[in-house]
Amino acid sequence: MKRCIFGMIVFLFLGSGRSFSEELKSARMVFEHTVYDFGQIKETAGDVSHTFRFTNRGNLPLVIQSVGVSCGCTYPEFSKEPLLPGRSGEMKITFDPTNRPGRFEKVISVSSNDPRGSIRLTITGEVEGRPRTIQDDYPYSVSSGLRIADRSLVLGTLPRGKITVRSVGIANGGKSAVKVGIDTAGLPAWLSVRAVKTTLAPGERSEIRLTFDASRADLWGKYRHRFGLIVNGERQPDPVELTSIFAEDFSSLSRTELKGAPRADYSSFFYHFSDQPQGKPLTRQFQISNGGERDLIIRHIGPTSSRIRVKADRTVIRAGETATLTVTLDTKGMTGRLSEGLTVITNDPSRPAREIRVLATIE
Repeated sequence: MKRCIFGMIVFLFLGSGRSFSEELKSARMVFEHTVYDFGQIKETAGDVSHTFRFTNRGNLPLVIQSVGVSCGCTYPEFSKEPLLPGRSGEMKITFDPTNRPGRFEKVISVSSNDPRGSIRLTITGEVEGRPRTIQDDYPYSVSSGLRIADRSLVLGTLPRGKITVRSVGIANGGKSAVKVGIDTAGLPAWLSVRAVKTTLAPGERSEIRLTFDASRADLWGKYRHRFGLIVNGERQPDPVELTSIFAEDFSSLSRTELKGAPRADYSSFFYHFSDQPQGKPLTRQFQISNGGERDLIIRHIGPTSSRIRVKADRTVIRAGETATLTVTLDTKGMTGRLSEGLTVITNDPSRPAREIRVLATIE
């Protein structure tokens, strides 16, 4: 029994002695601390930095191999020279708070020849944002100091049969008053666009109001429209574009009805035909399955142009069943990259509108 115990001790000593020896013959990176909180900082004050200090407590030179950061706003400074055993080094971490108001936490991963693996450093703090200017909130310049928040308005899904109001902000960033008008030529009768204030003083903010009266037309699917801006009596060359999608109104459905509603599951939303000869019609099939409990109904399918055609083998899809959409792309007279799409509207309340897109490179 004593001989067995002695043998076990010798085995453990020899086994552990090898790993212990290997551990001694290595670099060992030890930081004084690995987390630093900057506390409250001001965006207007610019970059802030903190220096993490470390020591090589091994018996081989320490070499920093790489330093990874979780954000481009954070960058490290360190020496790539080997650090001898017992010596200390520094790693300076700088954070840029520009356009990053609020609480932040950034992680820095330090990899070296320390066999224990990478070390994680963390900097935290809270940025007090600079006062926002008209240029910040209204980035698009129109004319004579007039600025607008957005030139391309994607309004999402709007309910059929109802009046919906949306708006886009405008402001006067100039030094003189500016008069604002709307060129509504070409807009449908169910869409009205007007400036809430027709004259803006310097520094004044207002909005352009868009009213969609879907009770005046049978609207399904995607619509794109443009309206022009008139500044101090002059029509501006660049219009404002807006996109809206009309689907049925699900706001009156109860929780029970929503839980048992139909669900449209698509096989895919995209297909690339790759390189194809001109004039050849290209065909691709997409499947729509009903993963819900009630009948799924295809209300509307709207192609983006006459170059794309679509045919559904059924428009009512019972629970657990699948419908097929056959999409045909006309390449006649085309060369280069061709991209077309279609919008499918169903009675799935979770996602009533889905876009399917097909592409090809025509030789």
